[in-house]
Amino acid sequence: MKNKELLSLSIIIPAYNEELSIGATIIEYKRVFPHARFVVVDNNSTDATYDEARKLLDLSSDILISEKKQGKGYAVKSALSSIEADIYVLTDADQTYLAVDAKKLLYTMLETRADMISGDRISSGTYADVNKRRGHSLGNKFLTWTISKLAGQSFVDVLSGLRVMSRPFVDKLDISSDGFQLETELNVIAAYLKVDIREVPISYRARVENSSSKLKTIKDGIRIFKFSIESWLTFAPMQFFSIISFLMFCFSFGLSFRVISGFLETGLSYATTATAAAASGFIAVLSIFIGFSLKIIVRNLRRNQIAQFVCDKRKWNSSLDEKQL
Repeated sequence: MKNKELLSLSIIIPAYNEELSIGATIIEYKRVFPHARFVVVDNNSTDATYDEARKLLDLSSDILISEKKQGKGYAVKSALSSIEADIYVLTDADQTYLAVDAKKLLYTMLETRADMISGDRISSGTYADVNKRRGHSLGNKFLTWTISKLAGQSFVDVLSGLRVMSRPFVDKLDISSDGFQLETELNVIAAYLKVDIREVPISYRARVENSSSKLKTIKDGIRIFKFSIESWLTFAPMQFFSIISFLMFCFSFGLSFRVISGFLETGLSYATTATAAAASGFIAVLSIFIGFSLKIIVRNLRRNQIAQFVCDKRKWNSSLDEKQL
């Protein structure tokens, strides 16, 4: 009987100023995933991150990239464009995500054939125990709620940095975010393609001593929220413009009522207010028209992309059946 081909697995590790932990991260993941190819992206670090990674990678098979465009999104996009694999594991370089948890996510994907498995740091309670920055926890809860509403799917931890993704899903990614909006973008794209997303509870480890998180609570939180709204406008234009239309209609109604009641009381025309009321009503009607037109365009485009994704996934499933881990 012919031996099965080995499943190709890629470990993606973006890193920015992580000289204190990148080495231990690589060692831990190489021990758990001895047959995987590693792609480490030094994202314009000012410390010895690149040199520390170089010491531990086998550059005959692994890849070490120096990405000068600052931002996690750029780093991950660079990594994904440099290698092909059946399954991709995305993790951070700060030793906060355990390799054994990544393996648990991998086995979940192989068992369920889901398209993206995300590590849920919240359910286990370890994230709350480790994370002492209250702003991070509150921001994560708010953004998780927001993305869940926009995507129409209930998530627990949309900002988790530990992901396992299938090749068909990665092939559909066109990452546009530059920073920590990346995790949000992955969830939004997955919802747009109606792929199978699952969250698996994992542990979360404290960063090594003398190192700090690169996530800026307020600055990055605003950028992530802004990206969420932009994604909402792109993927669900009818919802967005319906709200605009409703608000403008209410404004127009209020102004019209003022014009009519004022005319009955004083006999004056209130021409300026009447003009504003008419303009508001026109914007309300125009918003509905724009939203409906964009909905038709997005729906047709979405159908084609989903159909292509299903075709690619069928081939991927068939390929996995012939391989072993």
